[in-house]
Amino acid sequence: MPSVQISVNTTLGQAKIERLLKAVEPRTLLNVIGARLLFHVNESFNTRGRGAWAPLSPLTLALRKRGGDMPLQDTGRLKGSYVSEQGGPGTDYSTDGQTYVEVGSNVKTPGGKYSLAKIHEYGAVIEPIPGKFWQYSYTTKKGRTVNVKRPTMLVLGKIGDQLIFSKRVVIPPRPVLPSQAAAEKMIQETVDGMLSRIAQPGAARFDIPEPAVYRRMGHFRG
Repeated sequence: MPSVQISVNTTLGQAKIERLLKAVEPRTLLNVIGARLLFHVNESFNTRGRGAWAPLSPLTLALRKRGGDMPLQDTGRLKGSYVSEQGGPGTDYSTDGQTYVEVGSNVKTPGGKYSLAKIHEYGAVIEPIPGKFWQYSYTTKKGRTVNVKRPTMLVLGKIGDQLIFSKRVVIPPRPVLPSQAAAEKMIQETVDGMLSRIAQPGAARFDIPEPAVYRRMGHFRG
């Protein structure tokens, strides 16, 4: 599943959830939770982390492929990669404290080694591997061969015909997932809202996903 994950176990507000599950299927509840979390993620991208993200540096702006100054949205690849998945101990999605919904992204850095979502969620410092060098040679106009050995540097991109190098890159955290406190508040409000709806006379069952929420798990997989 995605590298950055938020899991919501059905132990939170168990009594209310048990009442709710008399009117909706467990999988419907999980779909509602996943849809609401994806909405939160999308709003994080659209509002620059609700105004909390650091702005892009002048160099980053100069290196952008499509212009604009919205962080994490030069190509839209990361934003469009977030998905939700549901799971549990069995195919019936029984509410025994293990049924869950997870939302996250599988996008990796070039080469597939690191989680791009994790880097931007928590920030990172990127440096060349110590002890690695570039080695090359060239011939002077007088025919003399010159051997060059230089410490490896990071290639950031290209501006015009010039490659841009750096010895160190600091990426500030730009979280898209809700804090645990915010998530717990949202899930409580959502469950209450769904219970209020089904309590109305002639209320229909929930047949499609609607916004809800989720408890953040501060760990990574993959």
